[in-house]
Amino acid sequence: MIGKHEIPQWKLDEVEHLVGLFKDNSNVAVIEVAKLNDRQIQEMRKILRGKATIRMSKKSLQLRAIDRYRKESKKENLDEFAEKIPGQAAFCFTNLNIFELKKIFNQSEWMVPAKPNEITPVDIWVSAGDTGLPTGQVISELNMTLRLPTSIQNDTIWIREDTQTHHAGDIVDVKQAAVLKKLGVNPIESLIKIHYAWSDGGIIPKEILYMDMEQFQKDLASAYFSAQNLALELGIVDKETIKPMIQKAHRGALGLLFKLPVYFEDLRDEYIRKAASNANAISAMVLGGDLPVPETKKKKESKKDESKEEDGKGDEEVGIGGLFG
Repeated sequence: MIGKHEIPQWKLDEVEHLVGLFKDNSNVAVIEVAKLNDRQIQEMRKILRGKATIRMSKKSLQLRAIDRYRKESKKENLDEFAEKIPGQAAFCFTNLNIFELKKIFNQSEWMVPAKPNEITPVDIWVSAGDTGLPTGQVISELNMTLRLPTSIQNDTIWIREDTQTHHAGDIVDVKQAAVLKKLGVNPIESLIKIHYAWSDGGIIPKEILYMDMEQFQKDLASAYFSAQNLALELGIVDKETIKPMIQKAHRGALGLLFKLPVYFEDLRDEYIRKAASNANAISAMVLGGDLPVPETKKKKESKKDESKEEDGKGDEEVGIGGLFG
């Protein structure tokens, strides 16, 4: 008879710890760690101290913790959250807004070595100067592997001139990556990326987290005005359409008024504006120019105080308020 398999205590402790982090935080970001190094993770933990907790665990333990938390909390979408976890992932637990967490990640950029047997996204250069490497077999590696122009000075290897070893899109093989790392060349920009996130019951995909917000605002504004125009055409009255409807009705009423053989003194300015507009249109067609638009508001002459001050220093100054009635 096969005995019951006993689960190691450290696994039970890890699941317990993860469940506790779920309970203490409303948001959980999933970070892919395949392209990250230990230094990046440690530095980010320092930056996030007091704001968020990054926890790296085996996927099986992550799934156990999620399942247990789902049963205890009854929170939504935890099954979907568990299904999306990639092979190598860390959880970042936080009460910060997920977009604020993403902003912190984006502000923390590292330069890292080129990965072996991967395509470099950038040109790779080795700068001229002292490599600090002692003479010996290393010099043949520099010459043969990367074809670097070298010289010996003060018992160390020097690069004679700035040299490009790879173009963007080239594959960096294992030997080349090892030599570049030995030279301390870190050409690749690396950011911690959120694969997706769970926010108190909702799933936030990467497409939403990293969308172009400027374009999104433009699309949103375009959608708003399209919806408003459609509502106006359909005659739907609400707080978004009532003002444009009143303005449209006002313009329509004026248009109709100008066609009637009647004159209203209260609308004298509107008649003058309309006449000026028609005159300008005719002028543009006949003469190719605009006529000056006449003033439409009556100006009352100010009453100037002709009396002088008793000390005889001059007329009283006239202000803006004295020029108009």
